[in-house]
Amino acid sequence: MANRLIQLMAPRDDEKAIRKCLDSLELKEWWQSSPGGEGERATFYIALHQAEAQDVMDSLSDTLKDRDNWRLFSLATEANLPEVDDEEEQERLEQKNTASAREEIYGSVRSGATLSLDYLLMTAFATCVAAIGLNQGQVAVVIGAMVIAPLLGPILAFAFGSTLGNLELLWIAARSLFAGLAVSIIVGVAIGFIYRATPDNSMMNFSGVMSLQTLILPLASGAAAALMVASGKMSALVGVMVAAALLPPLAAFGLFIGDGNYLSGGRALVSVVVNIVAINLAAQVVFLTKGIRPRAWESDSRNTSIRMALGVSGGLVVLAGVFLWLAGSNVTLNWLS
Repeated sequence: MANRLIQLMAPRDDEKAIRKCLDSLELKEWWQSSPGGEGERATFYIALHQAEAQDVMDSLSDTLKDRDNWRLFSLATEANLPEVDDEEEQERLEQKNTASAREEIYGSVRSGATLSLDYLLMTAFATCVAAIGLNQGQVAVVIGAMVIAPLLGPILAFAFGSTLGNLELLWIAARSLFAGLAVSIIVGVAIGFIYRATPDNSMMNFSGVMSLQTLILPLASGAAAALMVASGKMSALVGVMVAAALLPPLAAFGLFIGDGNYLSGGRALVSVVVNIVAINLAAQVVFLTKGIRPRAWESDSRNTSIRMALGVSGGLVVLAGVFLWLAGSNVTLNWLS
């Protein structure tokens, strides 16, 4: 649902400041319940559309930032009765280019970037399934591996951390991503030692020249994933799209290295790196386009860090595009031939 119920609990000493803040926001529906007794906390309830939630949460957070003992919760509602009569206003809010509140998105992407034993095991299992499916040319098996692959989480968390200039989230996401990549490579190499890779298999064929088309899939996948996360409508199918750009070449890289076919392995690794860079850039652009900003967006340090992150990501994609164009044009890169 696009409606939110914000619940704020704060000391009664802060009632006046909170009411003043809510009045200045010109909110249509909010109410307060105050339990009896000195020192008790007051509870405020605010019913509003998702498009208005971020401004309200930011304003309340700024009002209470120097105070203690307050909590704010944003709750998605399943139903809203009586039904809204002003359909034009509802349509305006629905069409507004907004996303879920950054705090809601943060909770979602942060949980997906957690470096846990389950994450590593799922990555290992997905790579194992994908490697066997690739080696045997079984498309259905590879698709099944992409369904369970958890690599989307750290990449989206890294893009979201870049958008907010959140160094802690960047470190958490980078650590999880590199750990997942390392596990995938180790599993792929181990299977490559056991079962000889079959490069004549069409699904394992990385001998063709690369081109700019290599960028299209990860750019589209990253943009779709970020759009779904920002809208609060994440689907498992988007994770499959991202895994399609990452898991097969990653598993193929491990298989080729384990088999001693370093040339094909190098081509597969190039594809993995290009895909990660492209997914990250597409997700960053979508997050910024959806209006996701740090709460202190006006500060020079935030502006600079976000522009720098976007510039670095864009520069890497441009370099990857030039590399792929040269490869597709057979101008250079003789070491790949």
